[in-house]
Amino acid sequence: MAHFTDIPGDRTASVLAYSAAAVGAAGVLTLGAMYAVEVPNGGPYVFGTINDATGAAFNVLVIPVILQVRKRLPKTAWTEPLTWATVAACAAGATSSALLVLKVLDFGPSTAISVAAIVIQGAWFLVANNKLLHGEDYPKGLAKLGRFIGGALLIGLPVAGLGFLIPGPEWLRYAVMGVGFLAGASAWVAWPYWYFRAGKFLGHRRIAETRSRIRPEPA
Repeated sequence: MAHFTDIPGDRTASVLAYSAAAVGAAGVLTLGAMYAVEVPNGGPYVFGTINDATGAAFNVLVIPVILQVRKRLPKTAWTEPLTWATVAACAAGATSSALLVLKVLDFGPSTAISVAAIVIQGAWFLVANNKLLHGEDYPKGLAKLGRFIGGALLIGLPVAGLGFLIPGPEWLRYAVMGVGFLAGASAWVAWPYWYFRAGKFLGHRRIAETRSRIRPEPA
């Protein structure tokens, strides 16, 4: 069984990662419900509002987790700028979603900010987890999952956008959009699971200590 170094802040980040996983899963479900129920009927977008609220909470909760994972990243020229750009993107995404829920910001500008925040987070997921995949103090499975999420987001979103823009027969546009949506949706669904696994990893020391306490004394 692999043993990982305990870093100050891991336990708090673990709790927040589990919370982000739960909120993110709720966001996936409400987004699916919105497109399945409310979009075809033109409203009333209760699920949509809940999804916006969960998006704001999710972006706030993931910031400490990203900063905790940052402590394990090898220091290179890009790690600090990219991490802090990701933190800023999370804060911007949380603010735009909250303002949308409060009806202070319109759907269009809020969506543009949220998509930009997702793209930046996707870039961090891809680059950071690819780097951590080659380290010794980070689970390989977690790194591979994070790299997949980042890559799928960065491929899926532009491809889906391309489907809206390209000229040609309608079937071709829908096919291109479908490929993009499939890639983006797979990353979107896997995103909360990554935070669940990150919570498990960051709580490794606490789990080990709990097991040691309940180990029976020798007769």
